Amino acid sequence: MNSYRFSFNNSKRTSTILFWFFITLLTIPLTAIVLLAHPLLPVWLLLISFPLMLVAIYKLFKTVSERQSTEIVLLSEAGFTSSCFGSVLFSEIYSIRVPVRQMGLLGGIQLDYYKKTDADFPYLKFSITTRDGKMLNWILNEWGGLYNSKEDFSIFFNFLRALTDQLYQLHHAKEPYNHYLKILDEKGFWKKRT
Repeated sequence: MNSYRFSFNNSKRTSTILFWFFITLLTIPLTAIVLLAHPLLPVWLLLISFPLMLVAIYKLFKTVSERQSTEIVLLSEAGFTSSCFGSVLFSEIYSIRVPVRQMGLLGGIQLDYYKKTDADFPYLKFSITTRDGKMLNWILNEWGGLYNSKEDFSIFFNFLRALTDQLYQLHHAKEPYNHYLKILDEKGFWKKRT
């Protein structure tokens, strides 16, 4: 039984992050106005706005850091068990979607490129759909980004390779393979034939 441990963005706290982001956007100019207009405004406004700004910034960073989840996947001959999603048998997997184009962008482009330009960080959403309609999603950002390191990508890629190898043996053993990760097409998609 192989074990894979990586971090991913579970995207469950988006509304909370947006709330604290807008509160932070509101409190920073309010504190700046109170500081600049200090002789005209009473001091107690500064005593309220400054701590409120600090709390908003702290809550924003704390909520963003809680958005990251650690996933532990145990891969066996019959399927895999995910600490965040539960157990899945290989025979239950109906489709896989891998963002191969975005992963290709990561090839030679370093973090500094994204910092110096207006280019968005790659937002890699991997999904596995089971026969009963359950969808497993892992979202990874570029290594060195807010959520993931290069090791996370390497570990996740090793899991993905082992998963597609198992599915290939289960569903396509008699066919020659020449696709990305054996069973995925050039768009990074695989669907079980019925």
